[in-house]
Amino acid sequence: MKTPLFVGPPGPRRRGIIRGLLILGLLASCGEDPLPERFHPVFPPAPVLRAELLGPPRWRLEWYDPGGGRRSAEWTGGEPPGLNLLSQWPSPVLAWPHWPEKGLPPGLFPPAGAIFPFDARGKTLTLSWRGGVEANFYQELAEAQTLAGADPRRHPRYFDWKRFRALLREEAAEELRADPWRAGWREIAEKTALSGFRKSLVKTETRTILELRIPHDGPWLSASPFQEAAPWNAGDPVSLALTPRPELYLSPGGILSLSSRGWVWKPWDHLEIDP
Repeated sequence: MKTPLFVGPPGPRRRGIIRGLLILGLLASCGEDPLPERFHPVFPPAPVLRAELLGPPRWRLEWYDPGGGRRSAEWTGGEPPGLNLLSQWPSPVLAWPHWPEKGLPPGLFPPAGAIFPFDARGKTLTLSWRGGVEANFYQELAEAQTLAGADPRRHPRYFDWKRFRALLREEAAEELRADPWRAGWREIAEKTALSGFRKSLVKTETRTILELRIPHDGPWLSASPFQEAAPWNAGDPVSLALTPRPELYLSPGGILSLSSRGWVWKPWDHLEIDP
């Protein structure tokens, strides 16, 4: 049975109501301006062991401007940039952590993120690791609109994000509540664009067991911010359930890139540095 999370394109009267609700919500949370022009992102804390191993990240920010165009910016510290956001509809903000000095470019680690206006308070926008899952799904839904047969009424701007958040955090399988990156969000988005959203779509990806011996002493950290460190040491036999999409594990000695097709170990001094 389909879960009706799409509200459909609103008519002129409903658009006025939505705009009014957005303004009222911002008025309630901000005693100064009724609709602040720019919002300053608040970044989530990094997992403790990751911060100890890699240091503070740089962030690649991605968002939609008021005209609906996709924008991006780099943040390396200091005062966070002000983001001029699309306010007519719910819209995503993604923040990709990366460490170019260690050869780790944007895209290797899952993003933090937010859905505007739900995560806005005053002139700040609170980014979170769970918000990164939701903002990424927004992007996947938007890109799935290019598929033949995709229904424009299933554009993510019409999605009920509050209900989706509750579903993901309270009704999903325990494994996904613990780490929502174990779901195949691109496949879920494509099926949603073609045939509608169903709660049953939100499930872990099919995985294949890969066996290997650990090449270096740990602790080992998954790229996912939701995973606990693994206490593997050099020579330990490990069986991991993987998809064809590469996953990263980090240790004090280097990085292990794994997929169901195999694995590659690279010591830190053998990584290419992103200029």
